[in-house]
Amino acid sequence: MNMMKPGKKKVKIIVIALISIVVAVVAVFGIMQGTGRKKENVIKIMPDEADIRIQDFVFTEVGQNKIRWDVKAKSGQYQKKKNLALFEQVRIQATTEEGKVYVMTGKKGKMLTDKKDLEITGDVVITSDSGDRFTTDYLRYANDQRKIYTDAPIVMENNKMKIQAVGLIIFIDKGELILSSGVRARLH
Repeated sequence: MNMMKPGKKKVKIIVIALISIVVAVVAVFGIMQGTGRKKENVIKIMPDEADIRIQDFVFTEVGQNKIRWDVKAKSGQYQKKKNLALFEQVRIQATTEEGKVYVMTGKKGKMLTDKKDLEITGDVVITSDSGDRFTTDYLRYANDQRKIYTDAPIVMENNKMKIQAVGLIIFIDKGELILSSGVRARLH
């Protein structure tokens, strides 16, 4: 007869209970995501480089420099070994500690998850809560410097003017804007 020690039996019961809870939470999450519309899969484990791929990706985080990140994408994938998140049809809202809001959209995005640096490409649009709208081919965000920048041609518009330039830097904590070269402006 195999007699288990009371301590081992208690650990085994706790492990079984934890596994049951995790399975139940995953099942409830799957049911909630599936109601109202049919989806292929909400989360897929992929055999390629991606550790995980998620449809209708939503992520919110407040970083060390107190910028709140709200990331939404049609799909996202995460490569843990590279600390890399890749997005399709991405919308990123950055809200600073001072309350300034910048919304960046594009066809593709990638973020280094350890550094919080990001790049958005393809029909990129940046809007600010002050009414400015920027369009370009690609842009980058350097978290350590808290700056949004690009070397590509850019168009900036608001209700007072339209400016075309090549290259842009926005220091989001200071609200400072630098247009690099080829600046042409038209006042409305």
